Amino acid sequence: METITTPHDQPLPHSLATRIAGWGSVARQYPIFGKTWFGYRVRSFLVPLGLLTAVMVLIGAFIPGSQAALVRGALLAVWLVVVLALFLGRGLAVLVCRQRWPAQREVAGVVCALLLGALVALPLTPYTRINSPPPSIPHATPEQAEQLRARTRENQVVNVIFWVLVLGWLGGGTDLLAWLRQRRLMRENELLGEVARYRDERNEVEMQLSILASQVEPHFLFNTLSGVRAAMLSDPARGVAMIDHLVDYLRATIPQLRADRAQTFVSLGSQLDAAQAYLGIIRARLPRLDVAIDCPPELRKVAIPPLMLISLVENAVKHGIELKKGPARIAVSAVRRQADDGALLELAVADDGLGFGGATSGSGIGLSNIRERLKHLYGDAAALSLRANDGGGVTAAIVLPLRAMPNTGA
Repeated sequence: METITTPHDQPLPHSLATRIAGWGSVARQYPIFGKTWFGYRVRSFLVPLGLLTAVMVLIGAFIPGSQAALVRGALLAVWLVVVLALFLGRGLAVLVCRQRWPAQREVAGVVCALLLGALVALPLTPYTRINSPPPSIPHATPEQAEQLRARTRENQVVNVIFWVLVLGWLGGGTDLLAWLRQRRLMRENELLGEVARYRDERNEVEMQLSILASQVEPHFLFNTLSGVRAAMLSDPARGVAMIDHLVDYLRATIPQLRADRAQTFVSLGSQLDAAQAYLGIIRARLPRLDVAIDCPPELRKVAIPPLMLISLVENAVKHGIELKKGPARIAVSAVRRQADDGALLELAVADDGLGFGGATSGSGIGLSNIRERLKHLYGDAAALSLRANDGGGVTAAIVLPLRAMPNTGA
């Protein structure tokens, strides 16, 4: 005989728990007052409502005499009250939640919907009319009649309180409390998700910065040191100039690289200075290189992501200039553009090197990293583009929203 072993005190798998659970338990797995929740909630009411209907029919069938019509009428009224209380208020609340109103207005709308469902059912409840005339007693004294009226009013008040409590329960009072708690928990979960997403994005950006820094630093340092060694053998003065440029570059960039890994944005001016120091080293090693950097003074204080510009410059040197024979040129420019949704900053690095027909197709790791960082920081509002120049070479351009550095007043 096969034995089924189940772990004790362990939750059932979600698929199995859903199959075993009733419609009410399944409904709790969906947002309260949602369309799917309402469908399962209605199904959870059908069996109890069917049993109630069967009991009322049996009671009404066995009531004899002249009181049968009155009792059947009361049973029918109770049945209608239960049906209206179960479905009307909840259905109206579902319609309210589908309107996507602001939070406070939505809460008020749901409460009003449930109250309306209960108030529509309340007049149908039997024995709740306070001003209804009391039954008469033949040959009763005025004192007896007054006592009868007082007892009748007390009973009617008790009946009203009883039916208000019943309608509050049947009409969705517990669902309202669960909905309010669910909204609070969902909001807290949403905030926690945003915090986790921002943390992941920041970690991703810091990782990309580390990758970019590791790409930029070793390549040009090794090439520069090789150039210094060669220059010392043939042209010591040029070797000394290269060392001076290298010292200036390291002073400008190494503290910046360390700090930038903890920063999302830096000033454009600091990145241009780093690019100029870097190109000064390259020009000392390759005297055939002509360098031009063009940026309006007012744009030097705008905010850009760190290491992007120097990565484009390094890419132009590595894939365009170093492989070209004869004179070469690199031009770095920053231009303000106006778009329909605000001001934009365009950073361009143009070279007259080998272009796309040389060693690069524009799909390297460094460029992919830049695209990923732009997407993380700006979404679809920023982009990196590459285009071939008419006279040869490539222009790499970054277009991003124009933003001032914090506390700079720019």
